[in-house]
Amino acid sequence: MERILVCMDGAHGGWEALSRSIALAGRIGAQVSVLRVLPPQLVGAAAFSEDAVKNRLELRIEAAKAEGVRIQHFVAEGGFVEEVIRFVEHDRTTLLVVEAMDGDGRGDGRSQDAESSWLQRIRHRVSCRVEVVSPKKNVNLQTHKG
Repeated sequence: MERILVCMDGAHGGWEALSRSIALAGRIGAQVSVLRVLPPQLVGAAAFSEDAVKNRLELRIEAAKAEGVRIQHFVAEGGFVEEVIRFVEHDRTTLLVVEAMDGDGRGDGRSQDAESSWLQRIRHRVSCRVEVVSPKKNVNLQTHKG
């Protein structure tokens, strides 16, 4: 059975990757695991924003279960790269889905070099396939009257 892992933390987003994984799992009958990685310095410090993320994630998971997708949620504390690699090895993940930054300089301020660094470190240390999902751009369409 295919095992899909979506990993999320405050810097790496993941909502588009989660949507993509749920859709794929529904089509091929795969199991989805969602791994939220909390940095040690964040645990207990940013409870409000973490509660909002947790609530949003729980709603999305319940919706996926209602669609018949097998999905589980895990939380780890530590470094993002190390926790993702550990989970991939332990869970026998066959596909890791990560979300790329938007690439237009907006957003959370991560540079493409930083993204390339963590992504390359993960790719070189896991034996599963890795899919990088680009987030959808918010496009405001305006009607022009003329």
